[in-house]
Amino acid sequence: MLPVADHSAARLARLLLASPGADRDAVLVSAMAEQLAVDPSLLLWAACTAWRRDALLPQSTAELAVWLAYNALAVLQWEPAASSLEPPAAVAETHADGVAAAVQLGETAAQLAASVGPELAATARLLGLLRGSCSWLALAYPSASASARQAAALCWWADPRTAELEPFRAACAFVAQAEAMLLDAAAAESTDPQWERCRRLAADARRHWLALESGWAECLPLLVAKLGRLHHLEEHFSETLEREKLEAMAEFAAGAGHEINNPLTVIAGRAQLFLHQETDPERRRALALVNAQAMRVYEMIADMRLFARPPEPRREPTDLVALADRVVREISPRAAEQDTLIGRSGDAAPVVVEVDPAQWGVALTALCHNALDALARHGHLEISVRRVGRQAEIRVADDGPGIKPEERRHLFDPFYSARQAGRGLGMGLAKCWRIITNHGGRIEVQSQPGHGTVFLITLDEGPGVRS
Repeated sequence: MLPVADHSAARLARLLLASPGADRDAVLVSAMAEQLAVDPSLLLWAACTAWRRDALLPQSTAELAVWLAYNALAVLQWEPAASSLEPPAAVAETHADGVAAAVQLGETAAQLAASVGPELAATARLLGLLRGSCSWLALAYPSASASARQAAALCWWADPRTAELEPFRAACAFVAQAEAMLLDAAAAESTDPQWERCRRLAADARRHWLALESGWAECLPLLVAKLGRLHHLEEHFSETLEREKLEAMAEFAAGAGHEINNPLTVIAGRAQLFLHQETDPERRRALALVNAQAMRVYEMIADMRLFARPPEPRREPTDLVALADRVVREISPRAAEQDTLIGRSGDAAPVVVEVDPAQWGVALTALCHNALDALARHGHLEISVRRVGRQAEIRVADDGPGIKPEERRHLFDPFYSARQAGRGLGMGLAKCWRIITNHGGRIEVQSQPGHGTVFLITLDEGPGVRS
C-alpha cells in the first residue's frame, strides 16, 4: 500500500463529489491528469493498479488520468486499516524531497523530448515520474523497499520488453539523459528558463506533499465506497425496487396461502357434503356455486404459493425454437377466433438451453395469452427465438394498445389488472417473471401507449446456453 498525500486525497474527494454536468467528465479527467503530474505516489499506485487490473500500457499521465477518472469508484477503495501510510515525521522531509526529485526528473525528461514532439514529451514525463517515484519509495521506506522493488518489477515500465517498444525506447533515452543532467552540478544550477520551470514545479510538488489537510487520506476509501453504492443504486433503482417488491409479495403469498387454505378446506368440504344430501334443485345450484367459488379461491391460492415457492427447475437440454413452435400451435385456435395473425421468426437452427421445458412452456404460453388479451381482434403477434452471442433471446411482440407508464411498475404483480390496456386478471405474468428469474434469466418490457408491447426474455452466457 502506497502512502496517500492529504492534498491528493482531498482533491480526489472534491472531484468525485462534484455535481454531474455536461462537462463533468472532461473536468474530472483534466484535474486527474494535473494531480498525477505532481504526485508521484498517486501516479505509481495508479500505474500499478491499471496494469494489473486492465493491462493498460499508457503513454502519458493524461491517458492514465482517463483510466483513473472512469474507474475511480471501483479502484479507490481499500481496507480502513490500510487506508493511510502517512510518512513518519522523521522521514516526511526526505519523502517530500523524493517527490520533488521525481517531479523534476519527469519535467526535465519532458523538456528534453519536447524538441521531437508533444507526444514523446508526455511519454518521457510519465516514465521519469515513475522511475523517480520507485527510487524515493525505497529510500523513504526501507522496510518496504523489497516489496516496492517487487511491485515495480511486475509493472510494464520496468519490463525490458516495454523499453524496446516505440515510443518507449526514445522516451527512456530522454529519461536517462535527464538523470545525467540532474547529476551534473552545473546543469542543476543553470538559470535557463526551462530548467528553472522544472525546479519550480518540483518545489510546488514538495509543498503540496507537506501541506496538511487532516483526515482526508483515511476518509477517501470510505467516501468512494459510499459513492460507489449510491451510483449503483441510482443506475439500478427501478430494477432493484421491482425485484424486492416481488420478493416481498412472494413471502406474503406463502404465509397467506397457508392460512387461507385451512378455512377454505372446511367451506368446500361442507358444501360438498350438503350438496350430496340435498335434493332441492335451487339449493343444489346454490351449494354447487359455493363449492365452485371455493375451488376457484383454492386455485388462486395454489397460484400464489407457486409464485412464492416455485418448484426447483428440472433442467434438461431444451430447444427453445421447438418449444416456441409448439406454443404457437397450441394457441393458434384462440388466435384464429379473434382474427389475430400469429407467427414465429428468428433462428431456424436449434437454440438449446438447460432449462425446465415444462416451466418455460408455461411462461411462454402466459406471455402469448397476455398478448392475445391485449389484441382483442385483428391484431398481430410474433414470437422470435434467436441466439445473440452467448445468450438465448425470446421476443414476444404484439401491435396492441401498449402499456401506460403508471401500469408498467405493477405489470408483474400477482392479480394486477390493467383492463384499460387490455391485460387480463390473474397470475400469468407473475408466474412468468418467477419462472424466468428462477432460471437465472431476465424479462424486460418495452412498450409505449398506442405502439404495441414487446416482452424480451434473455438467458445469459453460462451452462444454460449451448452452442
